[in-house]
Amino acid sequence: MAKVLALENAAYGQSSGWRKGEDLVDALPYIDTLPPELKQQVDALIEEELKKSTKKPADYLREMPPMPTTAFEGHPMLANEFERVKSKAPMAPLDMTRYRLEAPAATKRHDFGAWKASVDNAHSQLEHQYLRITNLELMLKYGDKNWRAQGQLVDSLVKQYETELAETKKQITAVNLERKLQQTAAGNELRKAETEYQELVLKNIEIEIACDRLEKEISGNVTMQQQE
Repeated sequence: MAKVLALENAAYGQSSGWRKGEDLVDALPYIDTLPPELKQQVDALIEEELKKSTKKPADYLREMPPMPTTAFEGHPMLANEFERVKSKAPMAPLDMTRYRLEAPAATKRHDFGAWKASVDNAHSQLEHQYLRITNLELMLKYGDKNWRAQGQLVDSLVKQYETELAETKKQITAVNLERKLQQTAAGNELRKAETEYQELVLKNIEIEIACDRLEKEISGNVTMQQQE
């Protein structure tokens, strides 16, 4: 497993992207503790740091790869719809006249073209109804089988996604466990170093006290020798 505690970014001043020129800080959440009385102070420091930052929410998106260009060659309908959405124009209402079976208007009762259009519309609607009946018959004959097949496909997809989810959770748990183990080891090293530091400080204090005592004894002996 990779060293999850290692910082992948470059050192200060050498990183790129939105972290360029900024300090790279890591923490040991399994080891570091924050006393309740210091939480407000830490929150104030974070707010102050956020106010000093020059980064805005939009800056984070600039470092992401650009969106792929959409080509509408050969698709004028898609191109027109895209332009309509882009210009925020309302969608045109649906034309419902083709779904109405009406005779020509009174002013066109002797117009052969108007009657032909009405008859053609009647034929279209009749064919549409015939197609609906055919689809209903097909559904009655094969619909249940298709639904079962679709259900089996959905079940297999669900099981596949559940397996992937379980594997992902397993990997997350493994990473968190590795982080905890590494941070526990790092915490032991830090506590050991802190103990050694305190021992060395105490030893230095004892040495300093002993040196002061020796200096006083030497100074006293020199004074007695001078008096003799």
